[in-house]
Amino acid sequence: MIDLDDIDLDASEEETSAKSPLLKTLAFSLAAALGLGAVAAGVAFIVPVTDDKCEAPVVVENLHEKQTKHYQEIAFVNLEPLIITLGPNATSRYLKISISLETSEEDLSTVEHLKPKFRDVLNTYLRAVEEADLVEPSATTRLRSQILRRLQVVAPAGAVANVLITDFILS
Repeated sequence: MIDLDDIDLDASEEETSAKSPLLKTLAFSLAAALGLGAVAAGVAFIVPVTDDKCEAPVVVENLHEKQTKHYQEIAFVNLEPLIITLGPNATSRYLKISISLETSEEDLSTVEHLKPKFRDVLNTYLRAVEEADLVEPSATTRLRSQILRRLQVVAPAGAVANVLITDFILS
């Protein structure tokens, strides 16, 4: 007769618990492989088969030539440096700023001709700007966009494409 006390129940539980994670991993891997296979078959079934023949030759543009052509159409007009007196409560007395205007070759003479008007607009705007607004890290970005907007109002449409701040000194 078999004595139930002689049977080691702990050993069989350990073997079962050791096989369980292995079986779960194997089952998950098999399910994932079947799922991926089903997706691949679905994509192959849905995507239409195309013909390798091209009716027209494909022309690949040379990006360098395109950029060079674009850069040749751009012109820059350097304005004389402006020295603006800051307000009485400012810790700095002056703002020295140099600006270049980006324009096209065809608008170059117009922008050159408008330099005195641009200087007037810049002087008027910059004298109204507070020193605290000039010291902030984002000041040049905001200043550049405000200057561009004001110069585009004075200039003919499309004549001033961008503003470059080449010097910005508070002293």
